[in-house]
This record gives sequence, structure tokens and C-alpha cells, in this order.
Amino acid sequence: MVSEGQFVRLACPQGTAHYLRASCRPRVTPFIRVWKNNPASVPIFIPAASETEACISALAENVDLYFQKDEIDVHAWRSWSLLDNLKWMKLSRFHESTKFEGDGIVIQPFLHRSPQALDVVRAARTLAEWGFGVSTRALQDTLSYELLDHAADASRRCSSEFPAAAIVVHLYYDELWPDFESRLLRLSVPFQLLLTTNGECPELSAKVYARFPDAKILAYPNRGRDVGPFIQLLRDGHLDPYGLICKVHGKRSAASGPRAVFGDIWRRSVLNDLLGSDAQVRTIMNRFATEPDLGLIGPAHFRLPNEYRHSYGDTWSNNERLTKDLASRLGYPSELFKLDFFAGTMFWTRREVLDLLKPLDLSFDSFPEEKGQADGTLQHALERLFGALPSIAVPTMKIAEVNWRGGD
Repeated sequence: MVSEGQFVRLACPQGTAHYLRASCRPRVTPFIRVWKNNPASVPIFIPAASETEACISALAENVDLYFQKDEIDVHAWRSWSLLDNLKWMKLSRFHESTKFEGDGIVIQPFLHRSPQALDVVRAARTLAEWGFGVSTRALQDTLSYELLDHAADASRRCSSEFPAAAIVVHLYYDELWPDFESRLLRLSVPFQLLLTTNGECPELSAKVYARFPDAKILAYPNRGRDVGPFIQLLRDGHLDPYGLICKVHGKRSAASGPRAVFGDIWRRSVLNDLLGSDAQVRTIMNRFATEPDLGLIGPAHFRLPNEYRHSYGDTWSNNERLTKDLASRLGYPSELFKLDFFAGTMFWTRREVLDLLKPLDLSFDSFPEEKGQADGTLQHALERLFGALPSIAVPTMKIAEVNWRGGD
């Protein structure tokens, strides 16, 4: 172990395994950063609790691993022993969801001694179920997004049929605005920012107008989560001038614990899929311009049902009857309804697809008062109905998915 400035360097010769014990202070809960050979490179993110043990192996070459001192205090770094195998076997039930394997190294954390460590394991398991395993590009790219350059590229020309676009952001949690601001500032394509909130927020408004002077900020009652205000925008004609609409919101699953970790990754991953770079947005908008039958584009990892969700269970949950009732009111027979939607209700769509909802005559008053409902409400039914709208269009349209930088 060698101290080098703000880093600690651990040497791991080829073909060896080492035992690490350390106190950890993750900057991005619950992941600590590890740099392979070059601390100026993009780090690897590894799940860790405040007290963490790990087995680290170098497979193909001698490896130097760098950790930042403000994230880790190394208490032990030594060659792997036979006694360590007993611990490895005892905790093997946790290994699948917490192990990183790639780029010639294997890092296997042992997380077992505290409720906090078990929360880290549960968070890693949930992420893996949705295609965000520790070793996947999907997770690693999401966590490293802010460390990379995503400069606008105005040289990439848009189609001559490039439609006017609005980006609709709903924020219940004001503190999440930087996630949106950083991505929107990277875009060179023209767009109208529409921000909805659940009350007057002078401080947030000042921040938004400072960066986006032409933004429109509208406050609505807290009904229908992100969907209620979106429906009211549609009803009031705020979306009428635009051919394309991007709908995103400050997704958060819980205040703390495993669900909070999952909600944070969910939000950041979807924002990358839909708004992650100028090139990404131009690609999406050009697809709409060149594919007349394309009605809706959303994030691949959160399209349900899909291949990532073998263990998800019933994607209808308690929403089948209401969803099909809404569809039948739009002339779409329930027996023809095919469930295909984007969990979290974030997507790009044509405004004419959204116009199909107008006969329902919905407003934010149609939604129930907020009581923390997890399922079975109008907003949950509409989440599923949005995916069916292209099938209701005449002529019918298709939906497609997008995955930022390829994912896994």
C-alpha cells in the first residue's frame, strides 16, 4: 500500500488475489470509486458499506488500484489466505449481485455485518433485476456520466423536417433540478422548456430563469404526481405549438435505503437515455422526422414487459381494469389491448399521439388527492395507457426504445 497525494495505491500482481478491509465513505451512495492503473481515467464504481471487506484479483496483468483517501481508510491489504475462503463461502449468497468483473480484474465485496451492509446488497440486487448489475455498462456509465464531457455538437445537422420540441420537466423535489439543468445546458437543438411544480418556488424559478430565460413555469396542485400536471398542460393547450414532446420528472423512489438507491439510478439513467447528450437528442428527434410511423420513444431498461424483467411478476399490478376502461373510451377494445409501456412515465412522443387523450376530458381534478398511493390510481393507469396510444392512432404507429451509449 502506497500513499500518493490524494490517493492510496494498492498493487495487485497478475494472477494473485488480495484481501482488503477498509472503512468507506461513498460520495455516490453506496458506491466507492476505484481507478485502474491511472487515477486520471474514468473510475469503476463498487458497492460498499461503511465497513467493507473484499477479495480483489488481477487476471491478465499486474494492476495498480487507486482509491481516494477521502472515500476510504485501508485497514488491511494482504495476500488472500485459505482462511479467507471460509468467509468467502459463508457469504456466497451475496456475491452475485455485488461483484464487479471486467477489464482484467475481479472485485468481490463482502457485505454482511450490519443492517446498512444488507441494505447495500438489497439495492444491488434490485438494480441487477432491472439490468443494472455492478459489472454492466448500464450502471457504470450512469454513475460516471458527470465525469465525462458531453459537449453540444451543432455540426450534426438535423433533418429538414425537424419539428418544434418542448421538454416538459415536473419537479416535486426542487433539489433535483441540477440533474436536469446540467443535461439541458448541453443541448444545442432548439426547445421550449416547460417546468411544472406543485407550488410556488421562487428560489427554483430564479435558478431556472437564470439559465433558461424563455422557460415557462407553471404550478399545479399535488395531484397525479408527474402525470396530473402533464395532463393539465395538454388540456390547457400549452403543448399545442410543438410537434415533439419530451416528458421527464424528478423520479425518486424513497428517502433512504435500497429503494432510494434504485430511484436515483432510475432517474439518472432515464435522463441519460432521453437527454444525455446533444447527439442523443438529435438522434431521437431525427428518428421522428424520418420515421412517420414512430409515435413514442422511451428508455430501454424501463420498457415493460421486457427481457430484463424475468422476475418482475405482474406488470399490470392493480391497474388492468382502469387502463382498459380508459382505452375502451378511446375506441380501443380491451381484448386487443397489449401491455407495452415505459415504467416511470418518461419518454419522447409526437403531440398528435397525446391529442388522442383529449376525448377523455381529464384534468388534474380527475386525479386522487396525494396519499402516497403506490398503485391502482389514474396516474398508474395512464402510465400504461401512454404506451398504447400509438396503437390507437389512425394509421397506427409504433413505439421504440433508446439506450444511452449502448448500455448492456
